[in-house]
Amino acid sequence: MISILDRYISREILKTLAGVGIVLYLIFLSNKVVRYLGEVASGELPGSYLLIIISLVSIRYLIILTPLAFYLAILLLFGRLYRDHEMVSLSSCGVGAGRLYRPVFQVAIPMALVIAVLSFYAVPWAASYEARLAKEFSKNLEFTGISPGKIHVVGDRIIYLEEMSEDRTEMRHVFIRAAYKERDILMVADKAHMEVDPYTQERKLVLVNGSRYEGNPGETDFRQMRFSRHSMRVAASSKKVTSSSYEAMSTMQLINDGSLAAAAEVQWRLAIPLSILLLAFLAVPLARIQPRQGQFGKLFVGILIYVVYINLIAISKAWIVQEKLPLYVGLSWVHVLLFVLTLLILLKQYGTYWAGQVMFTFDRGGRQ
Repeated sequence: MISILDRYISREILKTLAGVGIVLYLIFLSNKVVRYLGEVASGELPGSYLLIIISLVSIRYLIILTPLAFYLAILLLFGRLYRDHEMVSLSSCGVGAGRLYRPVFQVAIPMALVIAVLSFYAVPWAASYEARLAKEFSKNLEFTGISPGKIHVVGDRIIYLEEMSEDRTEMRHVFIRAAYKERDILMVADKAHMEVDPYTQERKLVLVNGSRYEGNPGETDFRQMRFSRHSMRVAASSKKVTSSSYEAMSTMQLINDGSLAAAAEVQWRLAIPLSILLLAFLAVPLARIQPRQGQFGKLFVGILIYVVYINLIAISKAWIVQEKLPLYVGLSWVHVLLFVLTLLILLKQYGTYWAGQVMFTFDRGGRQ
């Protein structure tokens, strides 16, 4: 049976989590959206791929930002309870730190399970789908980010065209200026389209029925030639929609792979849901503030601890791949470090009393 206190704290945690999560999500995602819009405008990303890529990135941000949002939600909520002296009232009724953990973990445990499913299944699927998109984009024959009647700078080339076909696969009345071995090259063609080399899989810009002028202004060494077909290699796009091969592999594939990089990826996927539980364990005592300290007194310290914790996880993952850290140690030492830090904070604030209180309140099954 869930008590009134449990329902109140759980409800307030979820409300605060929703607010904090939406703000963090919009901040991080808006930066990506602006970058992708710029790449669509410059022709590095097909416009038809924009919503798909944003959706895939959203899945990644969801699992990465959820632990942070949940951690900040607990800090903000309990900071407010201390500020409004609600904690003093609860303490006078015999509610201590141990009792507060029950409603917190009533939210944290289901959330960790959901994030675990996303981490082990949804994110690998999103990464593999991104890899397929990158392969499709490398063979894309459409002209993206190029409009008729405008001058476009694509790499070291300047392109101007008068018309574009409705399916955006053919340019008409094309002017191109490029440079080759410190010489200017001007090309004028009736039509232009993209082709993929069947052997190298490289994209080529093919000009049809045109002229090529090579030379520098003011010099006598000037050449002109007519062509019925002329191809130019198109440089690979700088769009980074690809993912590491291990990130795109399913969890079972990683386990069967047996390499250090695969093992590090598995531990990384496990670390995300585990961090929700550990950060929730830390946030309860860390949120305790002095009467005149203010609601956000421990927020800076909490964010600093989170940044160090996440960076140590990322560094440890790289160390596993580089064989600087034994696999049996893996990322576990970072989790143990955070757990020990939480125990030290609890011991400093409450002594050994809090441990017995935790066991007592959970054994009561929620009755008051």
